[in-house]
Amino acid sequence: MSRFKAMVLSGTLTPTPLSAINWDTIGFGGIVTPFVGGSVALSDGIFEPVSVVPNGTIAVPPLACCLNYGQELFEGMKAQRGPDGKIRMFRIEANAQRMAKGAARFMLSPPPQELYRQAVIATVKANADYVPPYGKGSLYVRPILAGVGMTLSPVPSDTTLFLVTCIPVGLHYKGSAMINVKVETEFQRAAAKGTGWVKAAGNYAPCFLPSYEAKHQGYDDLLFLNQTGSHVEEVGTANFAVVKNGVLYAADSPSILPGITRDSVMRIAREILHMDVVFGPLELDRVLGLGAYAHEGPADEAFFTGTAAVISPISKIHYRGKDYTFGDTPGPFATQLRDQLVGIQTGRYPDPFGWVAEVD
Repeated sequence: MSRFKAMVLSGTLTPTPLSAINWDTIGFGGIVTPFVGGSVALSDGIFEPVSVVPNGTIAVPPLACCLNYGQELFEGMKAQRGPDGKIRMFRIEANAQRMAKGAARFMLSPPPQELYRQAVIATVKANADYVPPYGKGSLYVRPILAGVGMTLSPVPSDTTLFLVTCIPVGLHYKGSAMINVKVETEFQRAAAKGTGWVKAAGNYAPCFLPSYEAKHQGYDDLLFLNQTGSHVEEVGTANFAVVKNGVLYAADSPSILPGITRDSVMRIAREILHMDVVFGPLELDRVLGLGAYAHEGPADEAFFTGTAAVISPISKIHYRGKDYTFGDTPGPFATQLRDQLVGIQTGRYPDPFGWVAEVD
C-alpha cells in the first residue's frame, strides 16, 4: 500500500448524495465529494505515484510540523463545464510552478509539474459527477502541501504530504454584484520581506479578525495596505486592480501573492482588448484621487481578481470616514475582462494562450 493510501482514513467522510445537491444554491462549502488524490515524499524528496482513494480524514501525528510550525501551503483551482458539457481546468502548470516556488521557501518537497498535473486531473475525473452544470458554478480544487513528519524542534519536516481535495461551489461573489470595501488601516496582511508572496496557510488566519470586524460594520471585504500605508496590497484573499483613463493598473509588490487570475487578466487586457497595462506598486492616492492625483479624481473602475472571486467589481471604497464611489453596476472594462476570462475557461471562446486543459 502507498504511504498516501495509508494516511487517508477512507470511509470516515460520507460523500454528499448528488440527489441532495441543489445546483442553484450550493454556495461556497458544505459538500463532501467521494474521492481525494495525492502522494507522499520522504526526505529524499521523491514522490510516490499518485493515488486516488475514497475520501476520509487524514492521519497526521500530533507533532507534525504543519500543526506545530505552520509548514503548509496550498493552491486554488477550478474545474468547470463548458456549454458543450466538457470539463476544463485552467492553467494547471502555472499553479504547479507557484506551489514549487512556495515549497522552496518553506523547505517542503515540491511536487514535479507532471505529478501535480496527474494528481489534479485524476482527482477531478474521479469526482466528475460533482462538477456543476454550465453556468451553475465550478468544482473548486484545493491542492495542499504540508510537512507531516514529526518534529518538536523548529526544523523542516522530513515527510511531505501532497493532497488534492475538491468541492463544488457556486459563485463566491456574483459577477453582477457590486462589492463595498473598507481600507484597513489598523492591520497589515503581510510583513515587508516576509512570505506574503507565498500561498501559505498561515497568511490567511491573521486576516480573519479584521475581515470579521469589517463585515459586521457592513462591508463585504477589506483593502489591505503596504507597510507604510501608502500603497494598496490585496483585497482580503484576492488581487486588486483599477482602470483609470483607459489604463489598467494592477497592484504588485514583493509581499503580494502573484495571482494567476491577475496575470491572466493582464494578458487578456493587453493582447485581446489592446489596453495599456501598468503592473507595479499602486498608490492609494491614485486609486482614490487624493494628494498628487486629486486633479484626476478616483479611478473609473475598481475590482479584484482571484480563483474564487474571478473578477469582482467594487462599488465603493471607504477610507478614513469617506466613501469613494466607482459606480452602481459593473464597469465596461471589468465586464469585458470577466467575459473574456470565463469564456476562455469554459471553452466558450478560443484559448489563444494554451491555458486550458480538457478533462476527458
